Amino acid sequence: MIESQTILLRAGALRDAVGVNLRPGAVLLREGVIVAVGEPQAIERLAGEQPDKPVILDLPDRLVMPALVNAHAHLDLTTMGRVPYAGVFADWGMRVMRFRADQKEADIHAAVREGLRMSRESGVGWIGDIAGSPAALDAFRNAPAEVALPGVGYLERFGIGSGEAEAVEAMRAVVESWVNHGAGGQSGRVKLGLQPHAPYSAGPGLFMEVARLAALHGLALSTHLAETVEELQFLSEGGGMYEELFKQMGRWDGSIKPSGKHPVDHLAAALRARPWLLAHCNYVDDAHIRLLAECGASVAYCPIASEYFGHTGHRYREMLAAGINVCLGTDSILCQPAGEAQPLGILPAIRRLYRRDGTRPDTLLRMATVNGLKAMGIEESQATFTPGVPASLVSVRIDARDNEDALVQVLRGNETLSPVPAPSAP
Repeated sequence: MIESQTILLRAGALRDAVGVNLRPGAVLLREGVIVAVGEPQAIERLAGEQPDKPVILDLPDRLVMPALVNAHAHLDLTTMGRVPYAGVFADWGMRVMRFRADQKEADIHAAVREGLRMSRESGVGWIGDIAGSPAALDAFRNAPAEVALPGVGYLERFGIGSGEAEAVEAMRAVVESWVNHGAGGQSGRVKLGLQPHAPYSAGPGLFMEVARLAALHGLALSTHLAETVEELQFLSEGGGMYEELFKQMGRWDGSIKPSGKHPVDHLAAALRARPWLLAHCNYVDDAHIRLLAECGASVAYCPIASEYFGHTGHRYREMLAAGINVCLGTDSILCQPAGEAQPLGILPAIRRLYRRDGTRPDTLLRMATVNGLKAMGIEESQATFTPGVPASLVSVRIDARDNEDALVQVLRGNETLSPVPAPSAP
């Protein structure tokens, strides 16, 4: 966004998730902050009252929206590229672990920077990034200005059985470092988050400790939950694919025992302690949905990633109806289709849900914007046209002659998103 001047943006259509739906519409901006939004004539009159002459940005053939929110990403895997899935999650997981083991710190920084660049160019304005290492967290936190994005960097840790105590201490050390730098869990645009990897790879003590640290320092929390059938089996009965995977990784020991519970029930105490952002939740029943709603949890649904792994029947609509804050994520570039022009964008996800499920456009826009910010503990109004908030806007081409709803045009079409001002804008 052009800064340090007044801008009158006139668009073919404006849309946000909290009531702005104009066609055409106009936005008045001053020094990168939204001053007013409304019918073009009214905003033009207001622009004429400003102390300086406004720069006029005309986008008559574009829908302008707040930037979208990717609430669950793995940016440090970006340079690994797309990976075909052969149907065995353990084999896929080992391939990812080997890639990470071979990454040097410079490689990690390069991957995160590339992921941020691709995200920005895809119309993403905020990210919840799962940092697989302190280097990945540092890369997100200190990204150069030309690619940097705000959001939450969730430091991920494994720690089960005899490895749980070490993981707890590692989390404490990271939190202490951030707090001692005077950020109180934040460092400029990036907030600190903590992520025990999943209930099959992190012990309950680790989950409870990060919940305590989050409460003490105002940190965000996330984890992968109920992602696979094998996860349910491992926690309820033991053995199976995950035990074999941990043995291959050298992380297995005899102290690891099944709890006999579903993953949601297994983590109930930690979930009740603090609001969590839960990635996936592919396998839950009605009682689990009620529990997640009672706990104030958010769910990051990654529809393209779920299809890639063969998961079907996600209950995101029942979750929304129960009061769960469902948002959207990409997961990683590994699971994105080869032909997708913007693989780290969120527009492909909402297109998929519109075309596959017929989900209402307004619901999808809310999932793709304000719900994602709420899930990360970021002020939701930032992803709206609310006067007084910094403008982070994107645009996408529409047919101005077509009377069909502009957002529906976008969901049915194949145009790509770009930051405002769009490079090809007249």
